[in-house]
Order: sequence, then C-alpha cells, then structure tokens
Amino acid sequence: MASGGVELPRKEANVLKGHEGPVLAVRFNGDGNYCLSCGKDRTLRLWNPHRGIHIKTYKSHGREIRDVHVTSDNAKLCSCGGDRQIFYWDVSTGRVIRKFRGHDSEVSPHAAVYASPGTGSCHFGH
Repeated sequence: MASGGVELPRKEANVLKGHEGPVLAVRFNGDGNYCLSCGKDRTLRLWNPHRGIHIKTYKSHGREIRDVHVTSDNAKLCSCGGDRQIFYWDVSTGRVIRKFRGHDSEVSPHAAVYASPGTGSCHFGH
C-alpha cells in the first residue's frame, strides 16, 4: 500500500453517524482536530472525529452540498452545491454571512473553492 511516507490506520477509529443520505465530502481543519462533512441531505456537519462527537449542523442550501472548506483560522467556512450557490458561514454561530449566487449550473467540487481568513471572501475558480 502506497502512503507517501505516512502510515495510514488499518482499522476504523470512529464511525460518524448523522447524515440522512450519502455523504459527498469530508474535510479536516488545518490541525486535524475537527472535520466537516456534507451531503445529499443538504446539511453540513461539524465533528470531533477523534471522540466521535457531532458538534453542530449547518442548514441553508436548497439542494445537495458537494464540498466544504474551512479557513485556516477555523472561524469561517465555504460550501458549494447543487443549488448553484456558494455560502460563506460563521462557524461558531452557524449563520450564513454571505451567499454567492448567479452560477449558470451546479457548483462542482472539482472547481477550487476556498475561504480566505481576514478578507471576508471565498474564492472560486477552475
């Protein structure tokens, strides 16, 4: 098994249950202490994966959420999905700070979406 010099776990540490349908992406924060999952149930979920604890659910997208990224300071996140929007969220309050609308089609996880700390912006590009 190729692992790029990092020894990968050989058994499950935890199973995170909570989504009502397929999970489309899971992203860890920079230090690996938390992760965010998103899926067909139109929710984002914040987890402590080491303890198997669900911390918060974020809801606002009208269709499936295809991808999520967190800022390096862990304070904000960006999500994109089938509703042709990118949402910029406050992690602690769970509120949407801004919606980026106007895309002609579903926002793809294969495009680059990332959040910039301190700038109040999300970046989207191919």
